[in-house]
Formats: sequence, structure tokens, C-alpha cells
Amino acid sequence: MRARHLIPLVAALALCTALPARAELSQQGSLIVGFDGTLSPTALPRTDPAPVSVRVAGDIKDSAGNPDSLPQLRRISVAINRAGRLFDKGIPVCELTSIQPATEREARERCGGAIVGDGHVALQVRLPAQEPFMVQANLIAFNGRSQGGRKLILAQVYATEPPGAFVLTFTVQRRGGLFGTVMSTTLPQSAHEWAYLTHFDMTLHRVYRYRGERRSYISAACAAPAGFPGALFPFAKATYGFDNGQRLTTTVVRSCRVRGK
Repeated sequence: MRARHLIPLVAALALCTALPARAELSQQGSLIVGFDGTLSPTALPRTDPAPVSVRVAGDIKDSAGNPDSLPQLRRISVAINRAGRLFDKGIPVCELTSIQPATEREARERCGGAIVGDGHVALQVRLPAQEPFMVQANLIAFNGRSQGGRKLILAQVYATEPPGAFVLTFTVQRRGGLFGTVMSTTLPQSAHEWAYLTHFDMTLHRVYRYRGERRSYISAACAAPAGFPGALFPFAKATYGFDNGQRLTTTVVRSCRVRGK
């Protein structure tokens, strides 16, 4: 982030050096979406990017507490502040056919070297002639093969009770502006008839060696102006798209502090 975007926020940091992380909510009618994001660690060099973990999470709820009335989440886009950088050179790639169809154990055996993160998904299953029921599933993020110059993250969602899986294919793009890294995915067609997501979380983190150097899948710096101990900054923005045409966006603001001199 350039200094001119940071200075108004840095002034607030002088009054409050640490803010508790909290989810941001957005509502449209009875539909409520929440979005949370964290960066770890938050103490970072001022200019040289250092390895970090990035966690993003979201929840979809009905204001009346009736999950049966929730529309189906079809598309989600998560945009991360441009101070965060993604580097995947030297990480093996995983092919979609290796993890779909596959159990979680099979996916790890076939593409363990390509894992770049993990997480969880909660979804409501709606099947004909059955009452809807909730399912908790694990998520494993794999480094996918680039397509058309765009990086891919293959996120296998696997549940054991009852057993079942699908893959969310995230397209990763670099863009100009405040949010420089954008990860977008759509619910696969095979899940349209039954899967209604109510929660997701995904943490991206991988430190490895490439050409004799220590590398990180995600890295970032605390780009506070000279003389300031840290900064507040718009960390990430999520946009949710539903099958009924509703579209909601929410942004989270986080803080960092400069590590060392």
C-alpha cells in the first residue's frame, strides 16, 4: 500500500496500537453474510516481505434463524490487500483429476507436495424426499496448474459423514488498485442441486526452499511510512453471489506493526 493511502489510517493507530479482530457483517433483506480475515504474524518488516499466514472466513445466515430459507451461494471472490504477495515457483502442482474423485486421504497421498493451506466448510444438504441436514467438511488447498496465465488453487471439500466431496477451483489474479490479489471461485455444477454453504474458512501458508533460498507461498510487509510504528489498512474484501441474484460485499480492516528498527 502506498504511503498516501496509509497516512490517514496511521493517525488512528497512534491512539490505538492494537485492535481486536472481528468479523464484518452485511445484510440484504433477511440474508446476512459475515466475513473475517487475519494476518499472522502482524509484526512485520517495514519494506522487505516476510512469510505470513492468511486466513479468510465467511458465514451465511438468515436473520430469522431459518437455514432452510437461505439462497445458494454460487460465487465468492476474496480480494487481499496488494501488500500481500503470492509466490508458488518450486511448489509441485496438483491436477484436478488427482483429487476428484478422491477421499481426503487419497488426495493427500497423491498431491501432498502441492498443499498450500487447509480449512473447513459447513453446508446444508438438500436432497429430494429428505429433510435438510447439516454436514461438516474439511478443506485442503492445493497448488494447481496455471491456466491462461492465471494461478489456480484447488480446494478439495471432503466430508466423512456421509462421505462426499467436491472441489472449489479458485482463480488467482493480480490486479491494480488497493486489493491486488483476487481469489474467485464458483460452486461446481455437480453441487448445485444439493450443497448450500453456511460457513467456510481457509488458511493459506507454506514455507519451503526453492533454488537454495527460503520461500513463502504468502509474504507481506508492514508498509507504514517512515517514523510510524505501524498501520491500519483495509486487509481483505469479500463479495458473495447467490443463485437468486443477491450480491453482498464486505471489507475487513486490520493492523500491523513494524518489526525491528
